[in-house]
Amino acid sequence: MIRYSLILAACALAFASTAGAGETPEDTHWTAVEYLIGTQHDNGGFGQIPEEEPGEIGITAMALRGLAQLPEDLHNKKIVMAAQVAAIEFLLKHQQPDGSFSKGKSGLGTYRTALTISALVACDREKYAAQIKRATDWLRGNQFEDDDNVPTDNPHYGGFGYDHAGEKPDADMSNTQIALTALKDAGIPADDPVFKRALTFLERCQNSSETNPGVGKLKPKDDGGFIYDPGLSDNKSSPMQHEDGTTSYESYASMTYAGLMSLLYAGLDEDDPRVQAAKRWIAANYTLEENKGLGVRAKDPNAAQQGMFYYFQVFAKCLAALGKPTIKTEAGEQRWAQDLFNTLAARQNDDGSFKNPNSRWWEQDPVLCTTYAVNAMNYAAPYLGE
Repeated sequence: MIRYSLILAACALAFASTAGAGETPEDTHWTAVEYLIGTQHDNGGFGQIPEEEPGEIGITAMALRGLAQLPEDLHNKKIVMAAQVAAIEFLLKHQQPDGSFSKGKSGLGTYRTALTISALVACDREKYAAQIKRATDWLRGNQFEDDDNVPTDNPHYGGFGYDHAGEKPDADMSNTQIALTALKDAGIPADDPVFKRALTFLERCQNSSETNPGVGKLKPKDDGGFIYDPGLSDNKSSPMQHEDGTTSYESYASMTYAGLMSLLYAGLDEDDPRVQAAKRWIAANYTLEENKGLGVRAKDPNAAQQGMFYYFQVFAKCLAALGKPTIKTEAGEQRWAQDLFNTLAARQNDDGSFKNPNSRWWEQDPVLCTTYAVNAMNYAAPYLGE
């Protein structure tokens, strides 16, 4: 863990010029943590699904990982440690006999299990090794592949979806990146077959004709970005229809950062053409003001605010995976961590919470948005003072 005291002096002036007098990255970070801890239920869970017991597994797992990975100055506070212990207890009691994590009727098995794996690894890999192993085995089996009668020419081959029904594969880029993160966190090597199969799905989600010949009726554009689903199930956007009967979709920011990060987790280096293509899209579309591309897809500028806090988290997670304090853009090298903290400070509510005015993907929920923001700041904090 880093210590904020070592980086505050290096970035305080730049931050104060955009975030308001007296504010620092640590202020933004800690007030968000305080708000988040204040929402924890008596049973240790975070979040709420209507008509179910308090606590949602996925949100609790993300909150727990956020608490466990705080910079050292923040993590060592007693209220953080107490909240962490209670969240672990909540999650462990929801592990099923098959190794997955689930509750109630709302499914979301892949999402919840993968996020819990990452959270338990962040807390204590050795102490929870047995639970992590059982969950990881279940998650590996949730990938769509030949054993599930999903052949390699199926658009969903190699991907992960919310649930694994078997008879109806429905993989998407979001669940895939969450699953691959969990497998990497659990120690599965990049040369494992699960990552090799995932590369096929990742390639089909990338708008790059150099490495993606297309699958089914999907014809990739050539901007290097990523889409949500090569199976053409994303019917809420406006596709581009071609005379030959094929369809193309606009790339957008959150999926592009998720895709680039997943390529790195699958063992590709920065010289790989798939990685280079994704970085070109980022260079041409770098912004934290919108989830770039969604407005074009929906033919509605307001749609670009959808999923902003999910985007902030995957933005920081991806760029931290690249391991550099700056990212090349058409406007020059950008100090992405500083940009992120400035953006979050401007969006933070007086009580420390965050909330997206655009409610799609549950982002009307301040607990979820604040959880995303805390994790994003965790990924970015080590790069503030570089």
